[in-house]
Amino acid sequence: MASSAPMTADRFILVATACSLVTLLALGHALAQEGPPAPADTAKTPAAEVGAKAALAEGAAAPAAEALSPATVEASPKCVCPPCPPPPPCPPPPPAPSADAVEWKAQSKGGLLIAGGNAQSKNFTFGVNASRKQGNNKLALEGGLAYGTTNAVVVYTDASSTITGFERQQVVSTNNWAAKGRYDRFITDNNSAYLSGLSAADKIAGKSFLGGGQLGYSRQLLKDTWNILVAELGYDFSYERYVEQPGKTADPVTIHSARIMVGETLSLTKETGITASVEALFNLNKETKAVNAKDGSLGVDAFKDTRFNGKVGLTTNLFKQLSFGFSFALKYDQNPAPRPVPSTAPAGAHFPANVSWAYANTVDTYTEATLIYTFF
Repeated sequence: MASSAPMTADRFILVATACSLVTLLALGHALAQEGPPAPADTAKTPAAEVGAKAALAEGAAAPAAEALSPATVEASPKCVCPPCPPPPPCPPPPPAPSADAVEWKAQSKGGLLIAGGNAQSKNFTFGVNASRKQGNNKLALEGGLAYGTTNAVVVYTDASSTITGFERQQVVSTNNWAAKGRYDRFITDNNSAYLSGLSAADKIAGKSFLGGGQLGYSRQLLKDTWNILVAELGYDFSYERYVEQPGKTADPVTIHSARIMVGETLSLTKETGITASVEALFNLNKETKAVNAKDGSLGVDAFKDTRFNGKVGLTTNLFKQLSFGFSFALKYDQNPAPRPVPSTAPAGAHFPANVSWAYANTVDTYTEATLIYTFF
């Protein structure tokens, strides 16, 4: 048998290549049958987790997600953002418009004088006033009365005019009352319009009823720590009804007047103050039904029935809500009412019409000393 020829280099390369292809095909078939290789058990390799955490802590790139187990992913530090700032608080709602404060004032006063023995008389006075102010509106009410009696001496004489005896007979010496209401509407702090109404009577002065009203403009001229000075200008309407007399008929009289008033409030101390006022009324119409007090004729011309009312008073606080008041008032009537016949006169007696003393005095004065209690 002859020996084979030696293998050449080309033949060796061809044989090696064919063997490599066969090997690759066999390996590929085996992989297809067994599936992809299982991932490494990372739970058994804590070094991988330590290395991944270190890489994250040092800022290195994180390993692929498929290289870390779920436990590792959950245990990885999360990015914690700083807390969001709280939202700014809502602005508070605008304050509700405050209602105008209500200012109340109320006072009552009273005085009493009783005399016995030789001068037997009883006199008392009582008054009350109240006001309410809110915003630009003010309402004031006041009322008062005075009543007094005197036990006058009535004598008896004989034919020779010798007094044979006497007795005392009670005579009403003071009998007047008044009620007044006034409304002020303030236009500014120093200017206001006013409207008022009055009911009154003074039977001793011959007026069984006096009514009327006023309206006009009021101006605060001065206001400081110690003084309040006010002036008023307006219109006055008066209605006067007179006390009936035997055998006479006195018709009621209406008077239209211009009004001027000046008033001052002076604070002497915190506890003591003085008030003063002067009011003048000038009749603008001819009073056709009024009796002229000068001669008893009928009719009084315009500006011939001028009236003045003046008052000054002092008030000082005694204790808390209790005060002492002293006042003096003067009233002047240029054409007074017919004088009432005294109750002690004989039945049917009357005054002659053409004498001055048949009419009430032109001037009346009132002096009062009272205790005043302030409610609020």
